[in-house]
Amino acid sequence: MKYIAFLRGINVGKNNIIPMKDLRNLFSVMGFKNIKTYLRSGNVIFESNEKDMNNISSKISENIENSSGFWIDCILMSQKDFIFFN
Repeated sequence: MKYIAFLRGINVGKNNIIPMKDLRNLFSVMGFKNIKTYLRSGNVIFESNEKDMNNISSKISENIENSSGFWIDCILMSQKDFIFFN
């Protein structure tokens, strides 16, 4: 299934900087596929066989904290919920 993750508060000003290349690599390490980022926005489109959106969201936030040292809230939507991407 295709998802979009909205990562709140990254790459805003000089705080919580995560290069998009690093973010794509982190999503890849987590097992997600077809990962795309949008500029430095912190928005990530990806695919996963996982169906539990709470589990996916927690996994993303926890992995970002473990790799970057700061907590980021992740708002996750499925393709069914977000009709503007395909």
